[in-house]
Amino acid sequence: MKKSCFVILFWIIGICSCSDPGKEYFDSLDHAIELQDHYDLAHSAKQDSLRLLLLKAEDDSSRWEAAYRLERILNYHDIESCYRSVQDMLSYSSDCRQHSISECAYANILYKMDSLKTALKVFRQIDTCDMQKEAIGPYCFAGYHIYGKLLSENQDYKGIIKDLIDKWWRTDSTSVECAFYKNEIQREGGNAQKFIERLQDCELRSLNDTAKFNYFLAKEYANIGDTDNAIKYFATSAECDMRLGVKAYNALYELARILFRTGDIARADRYMRITLKDAYSSHFESRYDDVIRSELEIMNVLLEQQKEKKRAYYATSVAIALMLLVAVISLVLLLRYSSRLSNSRRQLSEVSRIKDSFLANYMEKCVDYLNKVDEYRSSLRRTAKQDGTPGIMAMLRKPSFAAGEFHDLLSSLDSTFLGIFPDFVDKVNMHMQPEYRLAIPENGEMSTELRILALIKMGIFKRQKIAKILNMSVTTVYSYHCNLQKHSLHPDSSFDKVIANL
Repeated sequence: MKKSCFVILFWIIGICSCSDPGKEYFDSLDHAIELQDHYDLAHSAKQDSLRLLLLKAEDDSSRWEAAYRLERILNYHDIESCYRSVQDMLSYSSDCRQHSISECAYANILYKMDSLKTALKVFRQIDTCDMQKEAIGPYCFAGYHIYGKLLSENQDYKGIIKDLIDKWWRTDSTSVECAFYKNEIQREGGNAQKFIERLQDCELRSLNDTAKFNYFLAKEYANIGDTDNAIKYFATSAECDMRLGVKAYNALYELARILFRTGDIARADRYMRITLKDAYSSHFESRYDDVIRSELEIMNVLLEQQKEKKRAYYATSVAIALMLLVAVISLVLLLRYSSRLSNSRRQLSEVSRIKDSFLANYMEKCVDYLNKVDEYRSSLRRTAKQDGTPGIMAMLRKPSFAAGEFHDLLSSLDSTFLGIFPDFVDKVNMHMQPEYRLAIPENGEMSTELRILALIKMGIFKRQKIAKILNMSVTTVYSYHCNLQKHSLHPDSSFDKVIANL
C-alpha cells in the first residue's frame, strides 16, 4: 500500500514538473539576470588581469597576445574598450599571422561601430595570401557583415558574400557561426530541418559557442514558425550571454520581441529594458535604434493596456455605484414598506382589540338580557297562577324593563368606548371650533353628540343605523350631525372621514 502511494506521488510530481516545459528556461534566465552583477564583476576581474598581463609583457609578441585575448572578451562587452584593444593589436603585431588577425578584428570593430565605408576599405586591404586558418574565420565573418550591410547599394556583393562563406566552410565546417551563415545563403528553397541538423553537427568549443548555437537554432525555429522552440533556445542563449558577462547581445532582444508578439507583454518589456540598458553600457550605437523602437512599441501596448484597465475600472466603478444606488433605493423602499407593514399590523391589532372588547361587552349584555327575560317570564307565570288574567294585565300596564335595559346598554357603550379611546373627546375638540368644543363626560357617560361621533368612529355612518342604535328618530340624528359638522373645522363632507380616522 505504501509503495503504491509513493508511485502515485512521484507520478503527480512528474506531471506537475512537466506541465509547463518552457517555464524552466525562464526560471534559469531570470536567475542568471539576478546574478548579472556577479558575472560583471568576474568579467571585470578577468579584464584587469589581462591588462596587467599586457603591461608586464616583456616583448611585443606577448603584448599582442594579451591584447588579442582582451579583444576576444571585450568584443561583445564594450565596443570602445574593444576598439582600444584592437589598436594595441595593430601596434604590437610582429608577424603576418598577428597582422592579418589584427586587421580582421579592426574591420569587424569598425563595422560594429557603424563605420561601414572605413570598414570596407580596411577589409579590402587585408592580405589574404598565406592567411592561416585561425584568421579565416574572423576575416569571413567581417566580410559577411560589411558586404551584407552594403548589399542594398550593390547587388554584386551577394556573390562575394557567398564566396566568403564557402571559403570559411571549406576551412572549418564545424564552426557554429559558419554553419548558420551558410544556412542563410542557402535558405531559398532549402530544407529547414536539414539546416537545423547542420547546426547540431557543429562542435561547441566554449560557452560562447553554446550561446551562439542556441541563438542560431532559435533563429531557425523562428523562421519555420516553431514559436515554442524559438522561445526555448532564445532563453537558453540569453542565459549563456548573462553568464559570459556580454552586453552587446541579440538573444534577449529577440526573445523580448517574440514574447511581445505572443502576448507576454510584461515579460517582454522587462527583457527589452535590460537589453536597452546593456546596449547603452556597451556603446553599441547601431543597436540603439532597433532596441528603442521595440521598447516604444511595447510601451505603447502597455499604455493601451493601462488605458483599457482604467476604462474597465471606470466601468466597474460606475456599475458598482449604480448597484449601490439601486441597493440604497431598495433599502429605503423596504424600510418604508416595513414601516407601513408595522403600522398596518398595529392597526389590525388595535382593531382586533376593539372588536374583542365590544364583542365581550355585547355577549355580557346579551346574557344579562336573556336572564332578565327569563326572570320576567317566570314572574308572569307566578302572577298567572296567583292572580290570573287581571294580575297579568296589571303587570303589563307597568313601564317595560326594556327602557332601563336600554339605558344600561348605552352606559355600557360609553364606558367601553371611552376605555378603548380615552382621549377621544380631546381629539374631537381639536377639530371643533373653540367656542363649540364638547364637554368632557362626567361619570363616564357621553352626551348624545359624543355617542353619534363615537358610532362614526366605529365605522357606522348611516343615519338610520345610528338612530336605531341610539333609539331616536332619524331626523334627530340628522339635526345633531349637521350641528356638529357646522361648528367643526371641517364644515364639508370630509367631517365624517376625519372623525373616523381619529
